Amino acid sequence: MLLNKRLLLVLDQQDQSCNALQRCRLIAGRLHSQVTLIWLGDSIEKAEAAVQQLESDGISVALHVVARDKLLKLLAKFLQQQPFGLLIKSCDPRSKGFMTSVDGQILRELPCPVLMVKRDLLWQDGVVMAAVNSLANDAHQRRLNDDVLKVAAQIALATGSTLAAAVACPSAMMGADPVMQSEELIQKKAHQALEAQLSRLQLQAQDVAVGEGPAEYWIPEAAAKQSARLVVIGTRARGGLKGALIGNTAERILPRLDCDILVLRIGLSDQVVPVLQQ
Repeated sequence: MLLNKRLLLVLDQQDQSCNALQRCRLIAGRLHSQVTLIWLGDSIEKAEAAVQQLESDGISVALHVVARDKLLKLLAKFLQQQPFGLLIKSCDPRSKGFMTSVDGQILRELPCPVLMVKRDLLWQDGVVMAAVNSLANDAHQRRLNDDVLKVAAQIALATGSTLAAAVACPSAMMGADPVMQSEELIQKKAHQALEAQLSRLQLQAQDVAVGEGPAEYWIPEAAAKQSARLVVIGTRARGGLKGALIGNTAERILPRLDCDILVLRIGLSDQVVPVLQQ
């Protein structure tokens, strides 16, 4: 079983906001989860203080202290030994230039859902936005779209939030299909495809934002306009040369979003949703 109630929490000693810790407290408290806390830094006193905050809520915690350059190896080791339902980490604002950031590597390499925390706003009574590609033709992306919508809808339901959806359309291009030569027609087609998908899944989004991409610019813009507190997006987790040349939409969007982002791999919604429903 890929998904369970075990949470991996990564805290960086240099992070002064502690947003990831507070988000983990809320999620673990709601789901009655066990937490494995990975502390990046050498201050044992601060690490133990974080443990005490979790334990004060009745949360079971296992603490591991590791150097920053050993984080990815340790995460991979833990995930090989036992499955975790979610990894929670504050988003690192530091730029790595042309190098893939640690956050980007986490999104590419780890199989569990990843929550990157950016704000201290509660999701309750807010907007949860699903970012999908409704014009996708391949079965893999269509299934990933379904996963994103189902998980976002369940989170919105659990938090009393509004479900919204956003689609980034390609620019109008010359081609045999006249629909793809008009920006208006492209967006109309994307909107219709999204509505059909929502209907098939028996879901309803209160707000739908369809606009011209690229996704790494349009999705953050749509999230800002809708004041989204959480964006749910899928990743195909490209690695190696293909990942270096093409990249992954989720990791390109990550530094441009001003809200929390939950990144899913394909096929997890059937396991995530039942846990959220409890």
